[in-house]
Amino acid sequence: MDIQLFEEALEKLQTLKVKGDISSSHHAFFMKYNVPENIREFYNKFSFTESLKFRHNYFYNLNDIVEENTYYPNNKCVASELLIIGHGLNGDYIVMNMKSNCIGFIFHDDLYENEDTIIEDINIDTGMSVGNFYYKSVTEDNFPVDGYQAEQYFK
Repeated sequence: MDIQLFEEALEKLQTLKVKGDISSSHHAFFMKYNVPENIREFYNKFSFTESLKFRHNYFYNLNDIVEENTYYPNNKCVASELLIIGHGLNGDYIVMNMKSNCIGFIFHDDLYENEDTIIEDINIDTGMSVGNFYYKSVTEDNFPVDGYQAEQYFK
């Protein structure tokens, strides 16, 4: 997960970061969707009261994570073991693969406009850890902010 890089990315933010607590409803969400322990531990350490903006890529607070992953059609992502953890500039979702812990982008237009969409087909896997992804979001000028840019950047 590259926790040290995530901490370095947090240090580069020019905003106030208020630590949030994991509530019983957050815990219930994690259990319902079999979120692995290492991801739960990550959020125990890095949960905030507000979503954070890493230049053009957002990192959701826990309330937003629960909301974004619970309702249709977004719940198809978490059912495919892709936890929505943020969004990019145009609204494409940033997801964490719960098996590999790698970050990806989900094309939000395809998710909402085509009921038969296979989630894996609209996921651009970056192969990056959460720490590396958000660190590069604040340190690289041409780092992807949506699925289309990710396709070019990671090909």
